[in-house]
Amino acid sequence: MASNRRRESNTDSHNSIAVRTVVISSLLLAGIFIALFFLENKLGNLLGKYADEATIGLMLLMLWLVVGSGIRSVNSLSKSIPAWKLLLSGIAIAGMSAILYSAFLIVFPKVAKSPAFTEVAGASGGMILLLMGFAFIISLIAIVNVRVKNKMLGNVLEFLIIGGCIGGFVYFATR
Repeated sequence: MASNRRRESNTDSHNSIAVRTVVISSLLLAGIFIALFFLENKLGNLLGKYADEATIGLMLLMLWLVVGSGIRSVNSLSKSIPAWKLLLSGIAIAGMSAILYSAFLIVFPKVAKSPAFTEVAGASGGMILLLMGFAFIISLIAIVNVRVKNKMLGNVLEFLIIGGCIGGFVYFATR
């Protein structure tokens, strides 16, 4: 009986830590996305026609940093949390931040590049799925870094994950 209570309390603690970390990380990442959106015009003066690509690259870099940091935070605050909850946390960080960023563009249509609601909403759906896919890969790599103690095995697993992603990309690109 006491063991079940301890297990339920431990699960509640895991969930609470994961949810709080996801919310804070998502708000941070959405704020960074919005800031990068406003900086895109300044980058346009500096980089010319490559400002969009630079902004997307910076968004992906920030996604990698925030999702990886979020997973490391959840793991360090709750050492015995299951790996699937870490993976779900990473995906949720990307999903929530993309939803918040899209909501910002929909609520403030004058700021968005296209004032048409359907264009912004349609592009937002694709962006949410794409960022969640990237977050899945980033989360897998972060979990390998956090949980695998053997460095050689960790490097092999990272190589397999990245190689699988490259192989999948090449397969679908040449189809």
